[in-house]
Amino acid sequence: MIVVEGHSDKALVTDMGFPEKQIKIGSGKGKVLESVNKNQATIGIIDEDPYSVQPSDLKKYIEKDSRRTIKLLARKDDDSKRLIQISPRLEDWLYSRARQNQIDPRSFGLPKYPEDLHNILRVDKKENFHRFLNELIKVDDEMGTLKKWISEVI
Repeated sequence: MIVVEGHSDKALVTDMGFPEKQIKIGSGKGKVLESVNKNQATIGIIDEDPYSVQPSDLKKYIEKDSRRTIKLLARKDDDSKRLIQISPRLEDWLYSRARQNQIDPRSFGLPKYPEDLHNILRVDKKENFHRFLNELIKVDDEMGTLKKWISEVI
């Protein structure tokens, strides 16, 4: 199972080719951690959110691997419990990856700034958002790493 914080995260994982039935929305970092801790063969995807209060359970995880803006974390006492941490949050990460690959979100009809994307309710329902994600998935190395880390667990 793949547990994500919200609908936009689910859209990303679905567009990577993982079946919807394997993806659960945890509605926040604490709920994602709770699901990962309770279930076998489960990986969680969370935002770093460096300026937010962090769930205390996060201290039980250590870094196993990392790239520029994503980290693979494993629980200290159970290596099978895995989290992927996106920095600093999904929308900023997507725009950073787009910039890295010379992709302009505006060419997909998306806002110029990640904060504005974050404020669009249910952006996951918009076809242009999926076209943007699919373009990133095709060309970005960190997207490839994210997909690989998920595949290693489920």
